[in-house]
Amino acid sequence: MTGKTVAVRDVIHNYIYLTRTEKPGEVTEQTLIDSEWVQRLRQVFQLQSAWFIYPNAVHSRFQHSLGVMHLAGEMAHRLYPMFKEAFPNEYIPEEPNHVEEIFRLAGLLHDIGHGPFGHLLDEVYTYDKFSKTHEDISSTIIKSELNHIISGIRRSPHGRFDEPISPKQITKFIKMPRSFKDYSLWEQVFAKIMMGIYSADAMDFLLRDQYFCGTSEFGKINFRNLIDNTLITRNGLTLNKNALPALRTFLQTRFNMFRHVYLYEKNELYDLAFGKLLPGVMKELRIGNPYKNLSRFKRVTDFGLHRTVPGWAAETGDKGKLGREWKKLLSRGEMPFVKVFEQENFYHTLGEASQIVKKDILHNELLNKYSAYPDVKVTISRNDVRLQNQFVDFDDLETLRAADNVKAVSLLDASTGEFCAGEGNTYIRDIPLKYEVIRVYIPEESSRKMNDPEEDMLQQGELFSGADVLINESELRDDITSM
Repeated sequence: MTGKTVAVRDVIHNYIYLTRTEKPGEVTEQTLIDSEWVQRLRQVFQLQSAWFIYPNAVHSRFQHSLGVMHLAGEMAHRLYPMFKEAFPNEYIPEEPNHVEEIFRLAGLLHDIGHGPFGHLLDEVYTYDKFSKTHEDISSTIIKSELNHIISGIRRSPHGRFDEPISPKQITKFIKMPRSFKDYSLWEQVFAKIMMGIYSADAMDFLLRDQYFCGTSEFGKINFRNLIDNTLITRNGLTLNKNALPALRTFLQTRFNMFRHVYLYEKNELYDLAFGKLLPGVMKELRIGNPYKNLSRFKRVTDFGLHRTVPGWAAETGDKGKLGREWKKLLSRGEMPFVKVFEQENFYHTLGEASQIVKKDILHNELLNKYSAYPDVKVTISRNDVRLQNQFVDFDDLETLRAADNVKAVSLLDASTGEFCAGEGNTYIRDIPLKYEVIRVYIPEESSRKMNDPEEDMLQQGELFSGADVLINESELRDDITSM
């Protein structure tokens, strides 16, 4: 590090170094972090409603963004000379500090478009009504609101660079691309720093969320082992075989966190309850399309909503009702929904995963089953844990360019210099490719009228009725965000 940095203490990474402003008018990382958009993330919870269940889970998107910036920059700085050696005839920007800073800023700004309740707001409002996600909003904020700061930064913690950073290039590394057609080779390989199977984003949110939720029993992530054993070879991003146990533990921990924290039933109940109110709240606040009304959207945070909306309780009409319902939830009042059905499914091969019923068909089937009850809620959550062929080996550069998957990685036995994809895929095959949990909730008042809710539960076979409802393997990914 150069002397022109400031150290920030962090519970996960100990110290995070930022470039600081040395003279009037100089633009640095400190300038960007002090901007309204980045400071706003201090008031957006990292885990939506989880703090109702895990009282210490009150950490913010701001903390996470600093952590991702730290890890992404370190990985880019370390991998730069390896790319030059592995692909001497391929283009990469001449200044390593410039590349490092691109990824530091991508890490810092990847969640800049998140609103209150994070992914929940995407589901019930931003994506549902306007077909936009927080990643789309992040991209437009970076290109239109923060471009003047980004283009003025000329230092990374390792030193100066001359070429200005393009905000558009940063956006290439914050939203999962449909293909690498518009990416140069260095961008394709380095994209995995932010979006790969053990990305800087995933490593930080798992480490941080485990710490604040107190769920260390779900697995210990050795991120240092993963980073130190990550290489670039003729196969692109490559993991040294020595770190295979660390990757296995990472995948198991990620799976456990999704199953027992992110998709935990009590979390989902709070999300359902707040999700029912959020569209009405956004309407009362006249936010409109966040993608087009950034100045209004910037003012909306978790802290703001939890302070403002309960104040509407004394008013009349829809606004008053929203305020009273919100106030009741904040006091941990009775949940408005009761679960009457749950089924977990684990898919270990593409053959199994290809049997997944399309969400809309399964959703309608369950709605019909419980049609006697008004306001039935069906939740179908699916998490892609890993790829079936997580480890890859390409014969030549052309095949790498055409066939590489952003989540795949090569595996190298450094002691022999041999690639060992088959051995690696065998080693992790007992970890599910995809995890699915299906739940049905009905209004609490309706549940009191049911004689025996358990009696109505569907059998597994009934959920998979008819080959015409099955989806193609190429359509298995159905998340609306890169998670």
